[in-house]
Amino acid sequence: MTGTTSYTWHPFSTISKEQLYDVLNLRQRVFIIEQDCFYEDIDYFDQKAHHLLAYKDERLIGYARVFPPGIKYASASIGRIVVDIECRGKDYGKEITNQSIEYIKNNFPNSNIAISAQFRLHDFYSNLGFKKKGEVYLEDDIEHIKMVLDLKNKN
Repeated sequence: MTGTTSYTWHPFSTISKEQLYDVLNLRQRVFIIEQDCFYEDIDYFDQKAHHLLAYKDERLIGYARVFPPGIKYASASIGRIVVDIECRGKDYGKEITNQSIEYIKNNFPNSNIAISAQFRLHDFYSNLGFKKKGEVYLEDDIEHIKMVLDLKNKN
């Protein structure tokens, strides 16, 4: 993979069948197969989300979904942040998360951002400004922690 990476946003209504298949395939490979976690990925929340697709050489290598305030949390939220195993360690996760943060700032400017982070990624999200809220909890038998990025009180 040597080409350029493209990042595009889509409401659910504009995702093509091929793009949706790419998204579901990537999420399945990482969250279900790689992490050995049997859970319901297709949760009927995709229709309410804004989707960030990261393609390199016409292959989906990363993804995130963003929710307006009031869907998953009182604030806006980011979920299903994922990078293909072959592309990790190259800052794609950071870029996807930062683009998601900017999308929320531009589209839901009066909202903080909440995430349900896998606890093993606590430091990754802390380095992007997220602060933990509450205690570690199990979600689909994986340790998670709620984290919040306070945008309302930033200058």
